[in-house]
Amino acid sequence: QRVDGLIIVRTRLDDWRIRYLHSIDFPFVSFGRTEDQFDFSYVDTDGHAGMRAVMDHLVRMGHTRIGFVAAPLDLYLTRARLTGYQEGLAAHNIAFDESLVVAGDLMQQSGYNAARQLLALAQRPSAIVACNDLMAMGAMSAIQESGLVVGKDVAVTGFDGIPQSEHTHPPLTTAYQPVYEIGQRVTRMLIDLLNKRPLAETRILIQPQLVVRASSENHRRTA
Repeated sequence: QRVDGLIIVRTRLDDWRIRYLHSIDFPFVSFGRTEDQFDFSYVDTDGHAGMRAVMDHLVRMGHTRIGFVAAPLDLYLTRARLTGYQEGLAAHNIAFDESLVVAGDLMQQSGYNAARQLLALAQRPSAIVACNDLMAMGAMSAIQESGLVVGKDVAVTGFDGIPQSEHTHPPLTTAYQPVYEIGQRVTRMLIDLLNKRPLAETRILIQPQLVVRASSENHRRTA
């Protein structure tokens, strides 16, 4: 009885934490969804829609060979964003290529390592989509270290819209999610649960906003 309620983050596809809390009827709210059918309260960002917007932007810029740096595959956000990537390819009649998908761990070093792997392919991608901004920043470092120009030779996009994304070199294109607002809404929902107040909404899905910057808008198109 040391805490009255919990906020769960980085939800898994099959999340034992949520199953357990649900089974003992302990108050909680999550930032993120799961594949479980339990009735629980959450706030989440529509990662599927955000990644579709990223893909539509990149294809409009002339890209057809697009690498994907995934987050850990057991996270729900990875499933949503990977599905958006795959559907974005299909919508533009671009074949899915498994060799262009590399798993990272949401940290900058893994984005760097993944980009090095993608750049070493016989036919390297002209764009790299990362599941979050930190991995995108790591990818940018790998591209620059290879003597290529981010945005011209290889486009890079992220996801989250962390403050640093605006100040990278070049500034990073990203799908922005209002993390501060999300934190407020999750906390208010939990406080209402603890005070036995009815929730106006129990499942909130926030639409991310595509913010286009120089890391993806100056591609050298080929005929």
